[in-house]
Amino acid sequence: MHVVGRLLPPYLAFLAPLGLSGCLLFTDPINKAPDVSINGPAEVTRGIPTNYTATVTDDRDDPALFVLQWLEFDSENQGCGLINATSSPSVGPTLRDRNAPYAFTAQNTDIKCLCVLATDRDGASNFKCLAVTPKNVAPKAVITDVSGASSGQTRPLCSQIELSAEESTFPADDHLQFNWVLTYSGTDPNGKLAQLAACDGKVANLADAHRVCFSAAAPGAYTVTLSITDTPPAPDGGAADALSSDQVAFDVPANVDTPPCLQQTDPDKYSLLTFLSRRLDDSRTFTVLSVADDCEPYPPLRSSKQPAQFVWSVYDATSSSPKWVYQVNTTNAFTVTSAMYPGTLPGDTIKVRVEVRDSAVPKLTSACPSDQTDICCGADACTGSSNDCVRWTTWTVGFEP
Repeated sequence: MHVVGRLLPPYLAFLAPLGLSGCLLFTDPINKAPDVSINGPAEVTRGIPTNYTATVTDDRDDPALFVLQWLEFDSENQGCGLINATSSPSVGPTLRDRNAPYAFTAQNTDIKCLCVLATDRDGASNFKCLAVTPKNVAPKAVITDVSGASSGQTRPLCSQIELSAEESTFPADDHLQFNWVLTYSGTDPNGKLAQLAACDGKVANLADAHRVCFSAAAPGAYTVTLSITDTPPAPDGGAADALSSDQVAFDVPANVDTPPCLQQTDPDKYSLLTFLSRRLDDSRTFTVLSVADDCEPYPPLRSSKQPAQFVWSVYDATSSSPKWVYQVNTTNAFTVTSAMYPGTLPGDTIKVRVEVRDSAVPKLTSACPSDQTDICCGADACTGSSNDCVRWTTWTVGFEP
């Protein structure tokens, strides 16, 4: 009679020479699975990203060595208790560094299971889930000025105002209606003609506009209000009840018209003195390069009513009865030639003046009461600083031998 033997598994074969004495000796530590938890709210707003992080601890490994995988599961009203690492996710797996947040965005109001799988360098892993309940919440309307100006901050007349709703809180994929309204409370009839328009010419309907623009063409107070209506999708694929934000307001006071100011000129507006030889072919051109004005700057803007107006005048001190004589030229440049003054002697002088005006200033009204003022800053004295509003400047032209 033969006894058929059976080979022992390797770990039992190793113990056979010891006589199966019952003394098992393990010299290596057992690798334990890491502990992992999810940090973040159990209730979120549908359509708004919410950041979640994971905390991982382990008995021996540096947490920096762990691999984190984020997964999203449909709970199907079963809760999250039956979901494990072998279940099929609806989103993911998505790898993230342990310190990097995971942005979760619910597309509907069905409960979602947000899960994380943490694996150490030896392959031990742990799997945790958090049941997240999405809620429909009314949008929050916010108006900001693209230029950075605040509500109630006074603007120059004719300012082009661009307001944005892009800092409002609302689900990105819902059907949204932006309810923009502009009111004017000044006394100028032109202010009542102001209208809002979508800043992007591609947006035909104001209700779809994230940005709106208007021109403060008249002094007074403009108020823009905004409310947002959100129609979220219903769980059955239809449309849920609309949700509306509170109405918010943004005030834009527009200043009265201010006078134009010479900025850059050639020669410089403070130079005062220049020279011209007595050769008949010699000439000197005086040029206004830029003018600051609320409605009519120079060079003109596309939105300007019209460019600034230039009034040139000459004072010929060699004349028997010198006086200021207005010139026909109304452009931004004026040229003086020696041929215009053939009888001058060395040391003789003339004066060239340019005054800048806009349509709000009557044509024959001077900015300063005395025409003997070389540099006029209106009611304020000129200081020679960049804060001066130079209404006119005067250059003395001396004739050289």
